[in-house]
Amino acid sequence: MVEIHPARLEDLAQAQQLWARVFGDDAAFQRDFYALTGLDGPLVLLEDGQVQSMLALPEVTLTFPDGRSVKGGYVYALATRPEARGRGYAAQLLDYACQTLKDCLADCILTVPAQPSLFSFFARCGFLPALYHRRLTANPIPTPATPLSPQDYAAVREDLLSGIVHVTHSPGQLEVQRRLCPHPGSGLYRLELAHGPGYAAVECWPAGPVVKELLCDPRDEDQGAGAAAALCGGPTQVRLPPLPQAGQPFGAIRWLYGRPERWPQPPWGYLGLAFD
Repeated sequence: MVEIHPARLEDLAQAQQLWARVFGDDAAFQRDFYALTGLDGPLVLLEDGQVQSMLALPEVTLTFPDGRSVKGGYVYALATRPEARGRGYAAQLLDYACQTLKDCLADCILTVPAQPSLFSFFARCGFLPALYHRRLTANPIPTPATPLSPQDYAAVREDLLSGIVHVTHSPGQLEVQRRLCPHPGSGLYRLELAHGPGYAAVECWPAGPVVKELLCDPRDEDQGAGAAAALCGGPTQVRLPPLPQAGQPFGAIRWLYGRPERWPQPPWGYLGLAFD
């Protein structure tokens, strides 16, 4: 028998093992993720008492240029046991997540497919490609950089993204981002650039550093990308918000009550931090 519900105490160990098996994150990271994002645990699908599929569903806010916002949920750590794939469990769990959000009066559900090929799976589940970004590879340009707290980063982030549709992250979610990479140079930063400060979320992975987000005056993008690369000590992939006619799909959205009239044409807004 298949059942779907928020994880109960007796389900948590199985869900923890599934998350670790699929994504490699240890139990401490999982506990911190739930605590920092205000969750008691994941949603789970069980068959005959065995957790077959799970997802975490932290709340996010989708903010529009006019200052109005809608509430949504962000699908994270969607995982199905490898031997149980192909049975439609993930799709069933996503439908349950949508109903859960409707019960909380949310308007949408968001996710970032783990790889581009999964956009087609999410399309079958009612999601549309959305939440674009741009990417470039930068070489180091030594520039003064100051670590920021999640609270300070959250505040300046909202100012810099006020002109586009974007996902607003809580300080707790930004603390998750700050902790994602344990290597030196990683974290949330203020960069001193030519036309004003810039801000970056940096992960200095030895095998491939990445700047998850760079926010700055458009005239400073090359300098800002280089400044972030300097924190990583070498060439680094940098992600930036989309421009009106430039960007590639990064996330996907499913509207629970129909798309709002003020939702723009492509590129359709910005997610930025996916905790991927």
